[in-house]
Amino acid sequence: MKTIILPTDGSKHAERAMRYALHLFTGQSVRFIIFQSVDISAYGADLPVVNVIGTEETEDILKRNTDAMRKEFSHEPFDFVIKAALGGLAPCLDELAEDTNASLIVMGTKGASGLLGSVIGSNAADVIANASCPVIAVPEDAELKRPQRILFATDNKGLSTPDIAAPMLEIARDCKATIQLVHVLDEGHTIALDEAIAGLRMEHLLNGIPHDYLFLANSDKATAIESHANENGIDMVVTVPRRNNFFDAIFHRSVTRKLALHTKVPMLVMHDLG
Repeated sequence: MKTIILPTDGSKHAERAMRYALHLFTGQSVRFIIFQSVDISAYGADLPVVNVIGTEETEDILKRNTDAMRKEFSHEPFDFVIKAALGGLAPCLDELAEDTNASLIVMGTKGASGLLGSVIGSNAADVIANASCPVIAVPEDAELKRPQRILFATDNKGLSTPDIAAPMLEIARDCKATIQLVHVLDEGHTIALDEAIAGLRMEHLLNGIPHDYLFLANSDKATAIESHANENGIDMVVTVPRRNNFFDAIFHRSVTRKLALHTKVPMLVMHDLG
């Protein structure tokens, strides 16, 4: 049984992300951990700590708030666990993911407009950057549908191990989806031979999954991917923010953050630490 963490703060976009996950993994044996962090440090000095509810009270609220959803999916082979912890969202999620050997985190994200949007976006970006497992960021207005067309935004540098692509491949096979591998070149540049060869190394991983390759020209990679996804019926965007060197980290995290805030479709982030 795989374990998937569903962080929530009681908001509508958090509930939508949870429902998206339940629809995505219909028919599979999954343990869903519905999780909320209680970050006392986020409260100002004018608010006494005594007024902040603890983990037990938070878990009771989570049970009541998710009771209807659990009943709705009671026919599925799902197991639901309620958990709360003191601390910031990103570090608490990372610790929980490691302790439970979680396969995935699925969380909601709000559009990048206004103060609330920037706060939610920052939380999602922190989780994506620090999580020890893949993350699916679900926009607040995402459709509750299983993906049929997946866009894999690739830098054509290959993957350090085949296991990194496992979440994308499992979703594609289970949903009978197609995968489009998209590489964005700077305007006026052409792809190098070694990059083209690296891209072809994906062929053995995609065996049996319908797929094609697409090259776009745009100096703003996030905008190019976002526009293509929103205009071509893409149901899920996949990215790999690398951490193997300074420049790649800056580039990929910037692109990943912009995509998480602006794409209208869920985004799966798979980490390559090699």
